[in-house]
Amino acid sequence: MKAFKAKLSLKLINHLLVYLILFEMLATITGDVLSSLLAEEDIHFEIVEPESLRYTYRARMAQNFGTSFEKRYSNINLVIVEPNDSCTTIVNRLELINNIGLIERGGCAFLAKCIAAEKNGMIGVIIYDNNNDNDDQYIEMVTDNPSPNCSIPAAFLLGKDGHMIRRALDAHRLNRAVVNIPINVSHMSVKVRQPPWVVW
Repeated sequence: MKAFKAKLSLKLINHLLVYLILFEMLATITGDVLSSLLAEEDIHFEIVEPESLRYTYRARMAQNFGTSFEKRYSNINLVIVEPNDSCTTIVNRLELINNIGLIERGGCAFLAKCIAAEKNGMIGVIIYDNNNDNDDQYIEMVTDNPSPNCSIPAAFLLGKDGHMIRRALDAHRLNRAVVNIPINVSHMSVKVRQPPWVVW
């Protein structure tokens, strides 16, 4: 009887070990798939000028409004929108035409910012978090009612990145940076320089 119980206990332990191994494998696969899906929603861009901001930045595309970047824009201006949140009349419209707008989160909906950007001639918009300390939380930009929609790309940037870009531009008395967007960071010819203040 004791021998039977010992065999049964050993068999149960073996089954438990197998289940644990399978569970760990499934968790790893699920995590990899999730990471892959999230990565597909992200884009990267690089600032060319000013030199103090010459890094590669990561941004997350809007979920259910706007479009994707269908081509790469080289040496295009990323211009600070005035007012910063773009929720009222934009006053520097002429500087924004055929450029990408840099807008602060808050004051109105993400979609409203995208629509305002498109109406004022921008070809894309990057919305940075109004929490200047946010260096790792990407907000999923969604809307409950995507009608009317906007037909330009919209991406979310970490607050820390947005704040550092704004601060550097202010220090140089500039209202724009020169960027390449999007860039393929997996390509061997692309040198990725991650900003020192964030961790991907």
